[in-house]
Amino acid sequence: MTKYLTRRLIQVIPTLLFIYTITFALSYLMPGDPIRAQLGEEYYRLPPETIAAMEESLGLNRPFFVQYLDFVTRMVRLDLGKSYIQKEEVSNIIGYRLPRTLQLMAGGMFVSLIIGIPAGVISALKQYSWIDHLLMVLALIGLSMPVFWQGLIAQLLFTQSKTGIALFPVAGYGDGNPIYMILPSLVLGTSLSATIARVTRSSMLEVRGQDYLRTARAKGLTPRLVLVRHHLRNALIPVVTVIGLQVAGLMTGSLLTETIFNWPGLGRAIVPAIQTRDTPVIMGILMYGALTFIVINLLTDLLYAIVDPRIRYA
Repeated sequence: MTKYLTRRLIQVIPTLLFIYTITFALSYLMPGDPIRAQLGEEYYRLPPETIAAMEESLGLNRPFFVQYLDFVTRMVRLDLGKSYIQKEEVSNIIGYRLPRTLQLMAGGMFVSLIIGIPAGVISALKQYSWIDHLLMVLALIGLSMPVFWQGLIAQLLFTQSKTGIALFPVAGYGDGNPIYMILPSLVLGTSLSATIARVTRSSMLEVRGQDYLRTARAKGLTPRLVLVRHHLRNALIPVVTVIGLQVAGLMTGSLLTETIFNWPGLGRAIVPAIQTRDTPVIMGILMYGALTFIVINLLTDLLYAIVDPRIRYA
């Protein structure tokens, strides 16, 4: 296990470097000018010497490779730099918004698990019944609906007394009250729960006829114990894989969800950063996102050994 972890951690370095290089190149080639975005109409009234001095102070007039090496050097020192637009350290921006994004992602994952796994199990146990067909149709609808559309419908139905029931706040973070994250978490987790439900159903049906299940029943174990300890547990490997891969979906969906619900997460920071070509903010958020994705996928691989004791990492 130690050798496996060491090998995986070593692989993180070239992976992050590759992601960093691609994202920096794309950020450099994006149209737009952070100085023009910052100054607005004032940009056209300033003399060229002033604009050139501002570009030099930010290092924007340097060649691509010089800027790239400077960013890499600072990244190695864990110095993310300062935002061109907000004039604030990128680490402070991420430090404030990252916990809120992780909070929303955790809420979305919780919703997807408590809906998706039970729905998949019930659908498999009631194969070809009306319950099975109903759950799979709902799962298909959940997969088909974009996150932003679900968010708008949820706001229409659950935040306004005129068109629905005013159960939740329309948007915002408030004072950190958990009620503000219930509706965004439901929206974020619904589409993911549909995928988990379909994979759980397929995996449950695949292992249903295995000999070890018949042996467990022959030993006199209760149906519930057979279901939880033998049937469901042996069907969880594909489900765990999908859950790990859903992290990317959670990151993308949380960006849209944060925009719709005005949630102060990383999504609300990276969208204006892209619009104004605020490269330090873009690079800092993307690198934290990539690192989060890598870490969660590593934890997913380690979870295989817990779900299935036959799996060993050399």
